[in-house]
Amino acid sequence: MFNSWMERVGEYLEILQQCIENLDEALDNTRIGTTTLNAPQVGEGTQHLSKCLEELESLIAERKVLLDADDAPLRGVSLRDVLNRCMDPDAERLAARCQQLSKSVDLSRERAVSLFVCQFHLGELSSHLLALLRSGADHGSTYQRGIAEIKRNDGGGSVFNKAA
Repeated sequence: MFNSWMERVGEYLEILQQCIENLDEALDNTRIGTTTLNAPQVGEGTQHLSKCLEELESLIAERKVLLDADDAPLRGVSLRDVLNRCMDPDAERLAARCQQLSKSVDLSRERAVSLFVCQFHLGELSSHLLALLRSGADHGSTYQRGIAEIKRNDGGGSVFNKAA
């Protein structure tokens, strides 16, 4: 029975690794769509990302089933915890794999947060630009002023005035 539990854990880790790879692919596609301002690609990437996250959630539930299995060698709060306490070379190998996959999930989480922050700021970009443009609107038209007046006026919107 002990080996069949280890085999199921190995299969679980294979599925988890594939899920993480799919998640990273979705993050890559969404990031590319975001940086190129390709809205359809961002939408597709977001849908793919959502499916990957649903799969990851189901794998978390499956992990709980493995931990509570009757043929589990020990009881523990995580697979890595159980595997680290087993005195078996296969368990050590699987525990190391759990550690590696854990780091991959952490990296994917960081990438997802970074992508969200980037998309948030890009989503707010137009309102920020309009606010900057409006802040200089009371200083008169850009094209009616002379060069000397533009140099003296460092009020709001002057960056856009100087650029024009």
